[in-house]
Amino acid sequence: MKLMVGSFTVILSGSALLANQKSAQAKAHSSAKVEKLLAPHKASYGYYVDQYLLNRKENDTPDTNPSTALFNNTFAKFYKGDGTKLNPKILQENIDKSIKISENVTPAEELRSYITDRQDSPYDVIRGLGPYAEAFIENSNAKTLFYNLPTSELPADTKDDPGSGITWADDSSKLGSMVNLVDTTALWYYSSSGNAKQFYKYIRPFRQDPRVQVNPYLKAAFDATPQNDYDFPSGHTTQAWETGLSMAYAFPERFQQLVTRSSEVGYDRILVGRHSPLAVMGGRILGTAVAASVLNNSQNKDIANKAYQNAQSVLLHSKVTKSKDDYSSYQTNLKNFEYRMTYGYKPISSTKEKMRVPKGAEVLIQTRFPYLNATQRREVLYTTGFKSGYPMGQDTEGWGRLDLFKAGAGFGSLLGNTTVNMNSKRGGFNASDTWRNNISGSGALIKKGTGNLTLEGANTYQGGTFIEGGTIVAANKDALGSGSFKLSDGTLRLAAKTVNVKGSYAQGKHGTIRVNGDSRINVKGSGRLGGKLVINLKSKPAKKHILFKFGSRHGKFAHVKVSGGYKGWHVAYTNNRVELVKS
Repeated sequence: MKLMVGSFTVILSGSALLANQKSAQAKAHSSAKVEKLLAPHKASYGYYVDQYLLNRKENDTPDTNPSTALFNNTFAKFYKGDGTKLNPKILQENIDKSIKISENVTPAEELRSYITDRQDSPYDVIRGLGPYAEAFIENSNAKTLFYNLPTSELPADTKDDPGSGITWADDSSKLGSMVNLVDTTALWYYSSSGNAKQFYKYIRPFRQDPRVQVNPYLKAAFDATPQNDYDFPSGHTTQAWETGLSMAYAFPERFQQLVTRSSEVGYDRILVGRHSPLAVMGGRILGTAVAASVLNNSQNKDIANKAYQNAQSVLLHSKVTKSKDDYSSYQTNLKNFEYRMTYGYKPISSTKEKMRVPKGAEVLIQTRFPYLNATQRREVLYTTGFKSGYPMGQDTEGWGRLDLFKAGAGFGSLLGNTTVNMNSKRGGFNASDTWRNNISGSGALIKKGTGNLTLEGANTYQGGTFIEGGTIVAANKDALGSGSFKLSDGTLRLAAKTVNVKGSYAQGKHGTIRVNGDSRINVKGSGRLGGKLVINLKSKPAKKHILFKFGSRHGKFAHVKVSGGYKGWHVAYTNNRVELVKS
């Protein structure tokens, strides 16, 4: 029997196998259902990406300014610009969190948050480039006056980088196109948080409660700022997200590290005593919306494309690199980023509302997933979105629930049967990518084209895994989900010692599976074998090792190759196993 999945054909063994696979795929959402789930929701101001140019000083109300209206369903429910506390509990918790965070600052955090305060906001984000930071600084002529803590408290009239006339980087430098994209996103009137600040008039935390600890080197400078220098939303945080997402678009190789640093800038603002958690969450939301708006504007398409090409040609291949990377730990980045999505707030409404993906938000991960189409990128954002119900996550469009760190790790769920068509000739993520999330859902994963796709998550998607071209690397025992596996053309490589197939296994004559001498693949259902088996003996095997275990076995591999420094090994077949044995 044959099962057709798009242009993908596999030979199945037995009517039960065919029935099970049809049943699994029938549970997947139809394309029409998926499109409905992913459809944008219109806010009172329309869609931010269409209205962002209206963020002007003269537009000073939510009726006229999208940067203010963006918070109609969140901060505007907590506080009014006349000082009315609409939700005293949330507001008191905001100050309590500011106190707790500012009271527990490590020496390293004191230095970092001080520098974050003084440096120009775009410069603040450079450290997210990690090993490429020095190359960026050298090739962009990036400059700052601040590297260390001062020896004593700064005087009240001390200027920060912009106030001192320092330009953060040069748009005529070797990385000028990348700098230009950042400037276009973060340094124009529409980038400002100031209009929303002047509407909400929420007092800075250190002025609300003396228990909020201000960085001792900055107290005089903070005290000297005018009373109408408000807290919400945080300007540094807004600009950090505008910068970080622009850099990540141009240099997606550091996507997750750059969004981690963008979130850290917000945390630094609380550490230094300058802003509150609600304010920095608001900055994340506004900065994300602005970045998506700039990247969606057709007039900026050439700027964005040149920035990407510039970063790929100059930064990626630069020999000026350093080993230090403050964001080298994936799990630490994930933990910190997820905490900063809510700062420990509990939900205040239902946590079961469906995710909303703002219009145009998919552009934020366009270069991170160049082999996906726009609808698929929206699905990535939808399936990695943060739970509903948290204080700053209820805006109409869904900007507050975008979890861009998790989005940078691929799908969180397969809503429908998902085709991934990679082209290794294009290089970068087209040639090789890794999905790290635990992928659930009712859909199937269909790998086409060329290129390598590594699956690191403990996946449970039900529709099966199909390889029609290229390579899937199974780097987790449950990488292949909870359905059947079909290898028609291309390669499956086992990177985990044990890999489970919870349905059936079928390998056609053009398929190749690559394993190590100590690998094992456990198949709950039947296995139909064909094609090629390549075994790499990295170490001397035991006298007999089970490579495959099936519910039942049908057929044999047409070709078996054993490589490595150990001779005399071959495979033997039983009713339900394939074993590696010594001749």
